[in-house]
Amino acid sequence: MRKRYWNLCYLVGVVVLVSLSGRVPAQDLSTLGQQKPVTLNGGLSVRTVFYSANGIQARRKPFSYVVTGAPVVSLYGWSIPVSFVFSEQERSFRQPFNQFGMSPTYKWITLHAGYRNLNFSPYTLAGHTMLGGGVELKPGIFRFGLMYGRLNRATAVDTTSGSLEPFRYTRMGYALKLGVGNRKASVDFSVVKAKDDSTSASAVPDAVRRQRVAPAENAVFGLTARVTFLKQFYWEGDGGLSLYTRNLGSAIRLDTANLLPDILTSTLGKFLKINGSTEFYSAYQTSVGYRGKVFSLRLQYRRIDPGYQSMGAYFFNNDVENVTITPSVVLWKQRLRLSGSLGLQRDNLQNQKQATSRRVIGAANVSADFTDQWGLDLNFTNFSTNQRARTILVADSFLLAQTTQNLSITPRYILVRPGVNHVLLLSYNRMTLTDQNDRTAADNNIQSNNTFFNYQLTFPERGLSFSLNLNSTQVNLAAGKNGNEGVTLGITKRLMDNKLSIGLTNSVLRGTQGGGNSTIQNHGIRADVQASKKHRLNALLNFIGNSPTGPTDRYNTRYTEFRGELGYNFSF
Repeated sequence: MRKRYWNLCYLVGVVVLVSLSGRVPAQDLSTLGQQKPVTLNGGLSVRTVFYSANGIQARRKPFSYVVTGAPVVSLYGWSIPVSFVFSEQERSFRQPFNQFGMSPTYKWITLHAGYRNLNFSPYTLAGHTMLGGGVELKPGIFRFGLMYGRLNRATAVDTTSGSLEPFRYTRMGYALKLGVGNRKASVDFSVVKAKDDSTSASAVPDAVRRQRVAPAENAVFGLTARVTFLKQFYWEGDGGLSLYTRNLGSAIRLDTANLLPDILTSTLGKFLKINGSTEFYSAYQTSVGYRGKVFSLRLQYRRIDPGYQSMGAYFFNNDVENVTITPSVVLWKQRLRLSGSLGLQRDNLQNQKQATSRRVIGAANVSADFTDQWGLDLNFTNFSTNQRARTILVADSFLLAQTTQNLSITPRYILVRPGVNHVLLLSYNRMTLTDQNDRTAADNNIQSNNTFFNYQLTFPERGLSFSLNLNSTQVNLAAGKNGNEGVTLGITKRLMDNKLSIGLTNSVLRGTQGGGNSTIQNHGIRADVQASKKHRLNALLNFIGNSPTGPTDRYNTRYTEFRGELGYNFSF
């Protein structure tokens, strides 16, 4: 009894703590007088699961429960969304305040406080979480943004495993944005400046120092421009220049003659410390296009230097250059829609790798509505890769040459009539991977075919629906053929003025793998009861059984599983 009492107190405490966390979206203060002082809404759910297995190792505990909640507290229209999870597997809540933040807005003024995710440009501040404060001003055609705070918090080294992944210094920084323009033409300039605090992790083990985990500093400058001309033509461009010093304590001097002009180096030197670990990167993309009622076309070029990074962003797919053209056509009173894209891509932009990969990426899409009931969707993609070595180190200079193609055909039929609805969907998908190197083609070629048919029959007035699904999958590999085929039947009935819903699902799947066959059965029943406007109950029983018809092994064994669920949902 004493343990249950403390568990209950712990749960209440967690709810209180978590209710102080959350992320608050921008709120318009101009409507403050029209808002209610305090409102509370959201939901609470409790789910219990019973489980047993025979023939295999249990995949979960015999009994488990989970309590989840998503209350939303509103203070004069300022919404504070909250979420929490409590179960027998997780009772520790770390850093309960690390998700708190708000962005109140009054006319063209927005203030930021707490944990915020802002986007100033794709190559400077691009969604990195920052704990701090800032402001955004948008008076007319002018734009101004400023954010200052902590990007990373110092963490300790995992001395037991020797892993360096958890280790980092406290990183502080700011982001600035200046812009002018409207929908027809605009230009924005942005800056991100961030630096690691070398004193934030004083007890750094010698092993870490030997592996050069050092404080860093970064300054990034970005420019974004948009312009529309001749009504239907447009041009867009984004660019970024990043100066990254990886080791602030390096005593090696940088030979700036091969990096940047002296006048630029002396200017950038005022923003951050430049030494032998300083690297310079650039990234940019530009596109020009035409938007019409029937025809549209877009041509884009993108280039990102190897190693490009910004402390204001989490990740960049760098060392890449590509050109992409994207046309689209709408015909037959918008009943026929054609679109596609063709792109050329390469890496190894600075010839630092032993091999260069070149890719051709193509896609074509066709969507047609022949009548109000009949339609067809076609999709085709082609991805070709050729990797050639810079120097002939092996007899075959092509290290990798392969093509991946995917074809999808989906006819559909939808018939809506008073009292009954029919939906038929047939889909076929074929994927092939072709190795163009004669020496390895026999081992690497792959072909898969997936087909499924789905039919749904619904009687809305009766609250009754039936479903039938047929599926087949075949995969051809060098090691052999694998596949499965099966059927699924379902029925749902609503009773008691739609307050009670009962559903049955039965499926049988026959699979082939490594020369062995097996039959998998999956049967389930589910009931949902809307007890009142705020209270809802649900129950689920599910059975899974695998019956091999040939030799069994650890990958194909005879087993059964049973799972039952009871749930309660409360809305307020």
